[in-house]
Amino acid sequence: MNIDNWTPYLKISTDGYPCMAQQTYEPLVSPDGKTFCKNYSFPNEYQYRETTDRPLYTDKVVDWFFFNELTYLEVMEHKPYAPEVLDVDFKNRRIFLKWYGESCNQIIYSGKLWPQAQWRKQIRDIIVDQYDSGIYKLTMYPHCHYIDNNDNMRAIDWYGCVPIDEPYIEEKYMQGIIHETAQFRLEETGIAIDNVLNLETMFKRSLGTHVLWGDQDMSYIYKELFSE
Repeated sequence: MNIDNWTPYLKISTDGYPCMAQQTYEPLVSPDGKTFCKNYSFPNEYQYRETTDRPLYTDKVVDWFFFNELTYLEVMEHKPYAPEVLDVDFKNRRIFLKWYGESCNQIIYSGKLWPQAQWRKQIRDIIVDQYDSGIYKLTMYPHCHYIDNNDNMRAIDWYGCVPIDEPYIEEKYMQGIIHETAQFRLEETGIAIDNVLNLETMFKRSLGTHVLWGDQDMSYIYKELFSE
């Protein structure tokens, strides 16, 4: 599928300004707004729009997350909140998804009326089901979710998953995609042992404190899962 003239996806910051959504792949939206491309080609212009100094962001890092994304897309493809995959271009490392025009981030931070009861239950159901399925999905942010035409919330960015019973990633992969402003998130996981990080702490801190949907954190889900 040709991606010429596709538009980079930018999330809306809490201050109301467009900014990069993540530090891993190039997110692109087709001219008609109906297809979302997760472009894991390396290098790509999107990942250097804020800084050209990313020595740890390498082709090997991008390749690892591309295949991690494919792994969990396949594992969770039967879930009602899984994205609708249109095509996978293995040669160019691109994943094409059916898109509905905007993410939950764009709904919340653009000031549109969206009653909290609607999205708080849906994101709760998604995270709890992933947990029950044995998965920590660290990409729990509004820009990692969207609403389809049936008002059903779906999730993207499956590259950020680890199994609950083995929540480990080599430090070099996380260092390759972490933004400097989020470096403290890795430090919260503790010192890497044999160059491997345990992301269970990162998941818990994200869910309990760091992940915000508007002015609401996800602590109500954390308390349900961990009774802490």
